[in-house]
Amino acid sequence: MDKIKRYAKDENGDAIVEAAILFPVMVMVFAGLVLLAMYLPARAALQRAAQHAATAIAAEKSGLWLRYNENSMQYEWVTAPDAAPIGDDEEKARKIIENAEKSGPLNPPGKLEVSFAEVDYGIYKEITVTASRTIPIPVNLSLIRFPENIEIKAVYTAAVQNAGEFIRAIDIAP
Repeated sequence: MDKIKRYAKDENGDAIVEAAILFPVMVMVFAGLVLLAMYLPARAALQRAAQHAATAIAAEKSGLWLRYNENSMQYEWVTAPDAAPIGDDEEKARKIIENAEKSGPLNPPGKLEVSFAEVDYGIYKEITVTASRTIPIPVNLSLIRFPENIEIKAVYTAAVQNAGEFIRAIDIAP
């Protein structure tokens, strides 16, 4: 019995046992912080780019005398407001998002998918740009069943407010 009491009071090796228990937890917390450091700036850049694309396309469709140049990332004045370029809005949104992300401080890896939707409510239209990017995880964490990729998604909606359409819609309304 005295031997058991003596072993219970013995503190030799306690630090090693505590370190063996806490080290994996500390590594997981550190890995999570590294993943958040990758995820959050990429998410913010993607949201900013989707907002930029939706706003640019909405400005072009609003009857303003402005057109957006995807390459220079600048608005340009046009000579006639009805000279709206006819083209694929989804491809235009993709180019704007790619250029906006490249102009930022980081160039996020992974596959980019862009979708475009336009809903006409009669007196105004909504332009919705959805961008999603699949970011690969740089470290294999399959041991803890962590996914190999993280998908981030950004959705932005801009309203096209055309005064001429509004006046015509009010005139038609009973």
